[in-house]
Amino acid sequence: MPQSFFALFAGLLMAASLVVPIPARLAAPAAAQPAPAPPGEPAAGWPEPTAAPAPGQPAPAPDSPEVRRQVSGARALSATATCFYGPHIDQAQAKRLCGYQARGRLLDNAAAQFGSDPAVVRAGLTPPDLRAFADSILKPAVADEEVRVLHDGLAVRLTLRAETAPEAVAERLAAFAANPGLRAAARAETAGRDRQAGEARMAAVPFGADREFRAREMEHDMGQDAAFAERRIVPGMSIAQVKELLGNPATVKQAVIGPESYLCAGYGRIWIVFRDGAVNCLRSRLDYVRRYDTDCHCAGNYSTILKND
Repeated sequence: MPQSFFALFAGLLMAASLVVPIPARLAAPAAAQPAPAPPGEPAAGWPEPTAAPAPGQPAPAPDSPEVRRQVSGARALSATATCFYGPHIDQAQAKRLCGYQARGRLLDNAAAQFGSDPAVVRAGLTPPDLRAFADSILKPAVADEEVRVLHDGLAVRLTLRAETAPEAVAERLAAFAANPGLRAAARAETAGRDRQAGEARMAAVPFGADREFRAREMEHDMGQDAAFAERRIVPGMSIAQVKELLGNPATVKQAVIGPESYLCAGYGRIWIVFRDGAVNCLRSRLDYVRRYDTDCHCAGNYSTILKND
């Protein structure tokens, strides 16, 4: 082939290389490509990843109450007093007197708690100073209050609650240790509160409120037991099945009538009568029948029978 042809062909190739653009990804210098990030680290130029909240839970704001509560370390104290006063004391006075009692119990709890605090132990406070210190820290608020008007007086149940922040305890402790006048004033104030609590206890009828509130709660519980038994207990159930649902009865009676044996289990406001080991009926009360000489059966006044077979 003539040499002029080869020269012409080489010239055409050189001209084509000047016209056709080189792809940008091939033309970019190697320094422009970001280096791959090591495993577990974010790539250069990307924001740091944030921790994902738990499934179904929104992430709390940095200054949300939930976050502050987790890091506050506040101590919570509470105390409840139940008080009964005669008809000569009105509601406002009864609540105030019962509040004095609850405040005294709250102070007892606070003194016991602060008495085991290492910082307070190192301060070497005497028992009266320790009680006065705990009293000066408390800022109680009423958490729950209930008043029941009875024919012979008033029953009051009152709950106080207080929270103490660690920084407030440290500041108060330092001032208390450095200032004898402050300690003396705090002791006098605490002694006055203790007198108020003592006078409130003297004005109350002992155990009256405890009996009243406990009786109401027992009555409520018995009503719930009766309603539950009416829904769940059916004739034919065994003693074991009933005990699994209701537990052991408060009262038990037995009777034998002819060839049949009866067992009557009392659950508050309801009686479950078993015949030969299986539930025969549910009664609101037992009914004495002379011919059987017993009240443990499913006969007699049928208006007292709630369910039977």
